[in-house]
Amino acid sequence: MSMIFESLEGLTKDILVKLRNYEEYEDEHKFSWPNYVFRDKSFRRAHLDIVDARSTKKLYMLHLCVFPHVNDPAPIFGFDVIAGPKKVTGAFHDFSPVKQDHKLLEWFHERTNEFKPTKPRELPDWAKKIFSGNMVAAGNIRTQEELSYMLEMVLTNLDHYLKNIGEVTPDCFKEQQNFYCQNQKKNPHTPKVMSSLGLNQEEIDTFIHKSLFPEI
Repeated sequence: MSMIFESLEGLTKDILVKLRNYEEYEDEHKFSWPNYVFRDKSFRRAHLDIVDARSTKKLYMLHLCVFPHVNDPAPIFGFDVIAGPKKVTGAFHDFSPVKQDHKLLEWFHERTNEFKPTKPRELPDWAKKIFSGNMVAAGNIRTQEELSYMLEMVLTNLDHYLKNIGEVTPDCFKEQQNFYCQNQKKNPHTPKVMSSLGLNQEEIDTFIHKSLFPEI
């Protein structure tokens, strides 16, 4: 097994161990790849999906997104990675703001400021509308050192995030969360990559709109 695939498989297991501390529930839509959804009094939806096409297309794709409850000003947690056996072609991690002055945004800036990807990825316009200015966007990760650093950062950031959300306020951030989903669905790479993996187009469309980034 490639070093990269082994590391991502380990990350997937570690994330699931953490998320299984919360209530898992059945998504109303079923898909032909692993798709997990969790909820808790501190967040409304944590979604993890894995497209493991190592044996057929030599690709592994993972997506994790955690939405706070709509009355919580906490940012949205996001992590996406797609990799082949010799390199990670893209890895993206952010605390995406729904309110600009939240304490978790400053913490994320301090936490990620020291990580300088070997090959930063330029963000398209749709992404710049929703991601923070401190988003980690890396491409062409080939070394164990860089990969391990990033994956460990994602795990520790997830721990900190889950421990520091759940604030209840009189404000509602439903529109901001929906705006995030609307722009995420403008990403042309997601359906292209999933289609290239041999997945059914109708299933892909349902997944992106109803499970990956469902609006409230």
